[in-house]
Amino acid sequence: MNPATRLSARDQRTYYVSDERLRAFAQLSYAQRLQWVEQCSQFVRLAQQAMANGNKKYAMSGENRLMHNDPSAEFD
Repeated sequence: MNPATRLSARDQRTYYVSDERLRAFAQLSYAQRLQWVEQCSQFVRLAQQAMANGNKKYAMSGENRLMHNDPSAEFD
Protein backbone atom coordinates (compact mmCIF):
# COMPACT_ATOMS: atom_id res chain seq x y z
CA MET A 1 0.00 0.00 0.00
CA ASN A 2 1.22 3.47 -0.84
CA PRO A 3 2.35 5.24 2.39
CA ALA A 4 0.48 8.35 1.27
CA THR A 5 -2.83 6.46 1.19
CA ARG A 6 -2.27 4.29 4.27
CA LEU A 7 -4.73 5.11 7.04
CA SER A 8 -3.37 5.72 10.49
CA ALA A 9 -4.86 3.93 13.49
CA ARG A 10 -6.55 7.23 14.33
CA ASP A 11 -8.26 7.30 10.92
CA GLN A 12 -9.50 3.73 11.33
CA ARG A 13 -11.48 4.37 14.51
CA THR A 14 -15.20 3.79 14.43
CA TYR A 15 -17.86 4.90 16.84
CA TYR A 16 -21.39 3.77 17.52
CA VAL A 17 -23.95 6.35 18.56
CA SER A 18 -27.42 5.13 19.37
CA ASP A 19 -30.52 6.76 17.93
CA GLU A 20 -31.47 7.67 21.50
CA ARG A 21 -28.20 9.56 21.98
CA LEU A 22 -28.61 11.33 18.63
CA ARG A 23 -32.14 12.40 19.56
CA ALA A 24 -30.92 13.69 22.93
CA PHE A 25 -28.16 15.67 21.22
CA ALA A 26 -30.64 17.08 18.69
CA GLN A 27 -32.74 18.45 21.56
CA LEU A 28 -29.84 20.55 22.87
CA SER A 29 -29.64 24.23 22.08
CA TYR A 30 -26.76 25.41 19.90
CA ALA A 31 -25.06 26.81 23.01
CA GLN A 32 -25.38 23.44 24.78
CA ARG A 33 -23.99 21.63 21.74
CA LEU A 34 -21.02 23.97 21.64
CA GLN A 35 -20.45 23.45 25.36
CA TRP A 36 -20.54 19.67 24.84
CA VAL A 37 -18.00 19.89 22.01
CA GLU A 38 -15.76 22.12 24.12
CA GLN A 39 -15.97 19.65 27.04
CA CYS A 40 -15.06 16.77 24.72
CA SER A 41 -12.14 18.76 23.33
CA GLN A 42 -10.92 19.56 26.84
CA PHE A 43 -11.15 15.88 27.81
CA VAL A 44 -9.13 14.84 24.76
CA ARG A 45 -6.45 17.45 25.50
CA LEU A 46 -6.20 16.29 29.13
CA ALA A 47 -5.99 12.66 28.07
CA GLN A 48 -3.28 13.48 25.53
CA GLN A 49 -1.31 15.33 28.21
CA ALA A 50 -1.71 12.43 30.63
CA MET A 51 -0.54 9.98 27.96
CA ALA A 52 2.45 12.20 27.14
CA ASN A 53 3.33 12.32 30.85
CA GLY A 54 3.15 8.54 31.12
CA ASN A 55 -0.01 8.54 33.23
CA LYS A 56 -1.86 6.05 31.03
CA LYS A 57 -4.02 4.75 33.88
CA TYR A 58 -5.76 8.13 34.21
CA ALA A 59 -6.02 8.66 30.48
CA MET A 60 -7.70 5.30 29.94
CA SER A 61 -9.86 5.23 33.08
CA GLY A 62 -13.03 6.48 31.38
CA GLU A 63 -13.36 9.62 33.48
CA ASN A 64 -15.67 11.15 30.90
CA ARG A 65 -18.54 8.75 30.27
CA LEU A 66 -19.87 10.88 27.42
CA MET A 67 -16.73 10.12 25.46
CA HIS A 68 -17.40 6.42 25.86
CA ASN A 69 -21.01 6.50 24.71
CA ASP A 70 -22.41 5.53 28.09
CA PRO A 71 -26.20 5.75 27.63
CA SER A 72 -26.65 6.55 31.33
CA ALA A 73 -24.48 9.67 30.99
CA GLU A 74 -26.40 12.89 30.74
CA PHE A 75 -25.64 16.08 28.88
CA ASP A 76 -24.92 19.07 31.08
